[in-house]
Amino acid sequence: MNLKKGLIVGVGALMLLGGVYKIQSVSAAENPPAKVEAKAGHAGKRFEVISQFKDQIHQVNQLRKERLDLKKQMIEKRDQLLDLVVAAKQSGNKEDIKQAKEVKQQLKALNSDMKTLIQEGRNERKTLKEDLKKGEGSEQFTKLIATQQKINEKMKEKLAELDKMIEILK
Repeated sequence: MNLKKGLIVGVGALMLLGGVYKIQSVSAAENPPAKVEAKAGHAGKRFEVISQFKDQIHQVNQLRKERLDLKKQMIEKRDQLLDLVVAAKQSGNKEDIKQAKEVKQQLKALNSDMKTLIQEGRNERKTLKEDLKKGEGSEQFTKLIATQQKINEKMKEKLAELDKMIEILK
């Protein structure tokens, strides 16, 4: 008896769901596709803007790749530094630790410079996005590329300082 009741409830639920689905499909068919055409026009305009600045976009992406590679190298050097700092503190080599602290101060200065450059890059990206919506952006791409190059140069300086610190603690 329970099996029959379960089947009846299941069939009833399927009928209800089928009716709801039918109502939704009818209402969706009644909506005109005007919004789709508007988005196609917007997408077409965006495609034109992107194709106009294709070389600059590739250059920005290349700089981002380079920055990611530099970050990877930095992480490896910091990992190596961790082991060297622990070994230096355990051995009680205060002179090396003192010299490493001086280099660390230089790293702090580089970090503050990079912080301002990164914030500047974020602001330039926002401005670029607004300019691209207007169909402009050539000047803003130039600024963004210059800032990204400065960030990469600062990262290279940080890597050089980390190398100095590694040499001191070896």
